[in-house]
Amino acid sequence: MKILKIAAKKKLLLLTMMVVVLTGTFITGSSSTEAKSKKVQYLGKYKLTAYCGCKRCSGGYGNRTATGRKAKQGRTIAVDKRKIKLGSKVKIKGKTYVAEDVGGGVKGKHIDVYFKSHKKVKQFGRKNNVKVYKIKK
Repeated sequence: MKILKIAAKKKLLLLTMMVVVLTGTFITGSSSTEAKSKKVQYLGKYKLTAYCGCKRCSGGYGNRTATGRKAKQGRTIAVDKRKIKLGSKVKIKGKTYVAEDVGGGVKGKHIDVYFKSHKKVKQFGRKNNVKVYKIKK
């Protein structure tokens, strides 16, 4: 009789542990996927191109952005304001950028990444179907 009680307790403990692992709600009350979804919002797949402050790329605007800041490589992107608000932080391929500029050719799901030289713009080229996330505040 004692052996049956121990076996039943072990089964109950094992079942409880499985439920905790599968739900992820032990202690925190939320699963890790819920926590991640609160930090970023998936915006979809975008086309990426590049630009710099040269006359050819910027149309004579130089490296001043629509927000009034000086464009900086590794931070500045140009977006369609109807899709992404200026000032928004955006995660692309693990890097964080700030939507600081707009462009005449940037329409819909298109992002223009700023580089400090035209040579780097040429090296970057064009990338299609890149996953883009907005970082929530």
